[in-house]
Amino acid sequence: MENTAIIRRTGKSVRPIARCRRSKAQPAKERTRRLNGNGFLNHSFQPFWSFDGNRERIAREYFHSLANLCGFYQIPVPHTDLAFPQNIYHTWQEVAKQVNAIDRNNHCVIIRDKGKSAVLSVVKTYDLSHCLFYIPVRAYWLWSQTTGQERITELVTVIFAYLHQVVDIPFYAENGTYLDCQYDTLEQWLNDAEYENEDVAEEKAWREHQENTLYEMRRAGGHIMPLIKKSDWLAKMEQVVTAYQHRDNWELEWEQLAKEFLTLYQQYPQRSVTDSIREDLVYPNEEERITVEQYISFYWSDRDCFQDELMDMINCSFQEIAVQDEPTIVHCFDTLPDTERQDFDFETRLFDLIERLRDLLNDYDHEEHHPTV
Repeated sequence: MENTAIIRRTGKSVRPIARCRRSKAQPAKERTRRLNGNGFLNHSFQPFWSFDGNRERIAREYFHSLANLCGFYQIPVPHTDLAFPQNIYHTWQEVAKQVNAIDRNNHCVIIRDKGKSAVLSVVKTYDLSHCLFYIPVRAYWLWSQTTGQERITELVTVIFAYLHQVVDIPFYAENGTYLDCQYDTLEQWLNDAEYENEDVAEEKAWREHQENTLYEMRRAGGHIMPLIKKSDWLAKMEQVVTAYQHRDNWELEWEQLAKEFLTLYQQYPQRSVTDSIREDLVYPNEEERITVEQYISFYWSDRDCFQDELMDMINCSFQEIAVQDEPTIVHCFDTLPDTERQDFDFETRLFDLIERLRDLLNDYDHEEHHPTV
């Protein structure tokens, strides 16, 4: 996908998976359902790996959906002389290979919900290519402390409030979040570090710089987090965005970005980044997973003195985990899918906007702008 290629250039990617490992099966987790425009998000599907009830009905529903799927993907309907239920499993295996060959992000499954007992469906995942979507806040913090930067501060505040409150992107200063734990570990390492030449001015200056960075990060987080949690910002998001009138090309980029965030919010007013995550359908037996909260987050800076250590820690944490939770869409072939439907419209636009937001923040996130350096 085009936008993931952009992210791969300027964002942070975790290293390739070292090896895969299987774990004991766990019961599928129940998710709180939200109201939104995508009907499949309101359904609680279950994989069909055993059967009960009326065999004729199950076979009829399944083979009807099989014919629809084969017609949609223009592949031959598999022939089988096997008895029930082997005929279902055999034909499912045949079409699953062909559907996956068309797009490796397609997972062919048999599911059941309240209305149907066995429907052949395609679960399509949004390929994030193990990228990290971390939003730096250090530039925003500097603006909020600088006279004359009130306009850009207010504009970024409403964007942050939307991303945190509606999209559910965690903030690094929230207790127990993934990045909060990573920063705690870095701080502990710093406190436990022993320097061979404590009297050397260069080493003392570097340690003092690291301590000052942690202090500034903690202080800023304590001020920013309660601010972006206030619901007032969402109520006046449109007012703030429309009132921001650019005076140069740099401000024009911010104005355009903010308007696109506002449009996304208006079209998907309750949509969270976690709403389309369906770990119960894609590799449901994997116990260890890279979760949304681990690869999407606010964090301190993309260019501070801890960046290399932080990325190394995250890589070490992720490289032994075989599965990453990615946005998912379900096409049930009890009826033919709408050919005009745009898969992952919300996700595609969101991740592109996050990347552009990150780039604009990084344009001003230079250490010479910060008094702790």
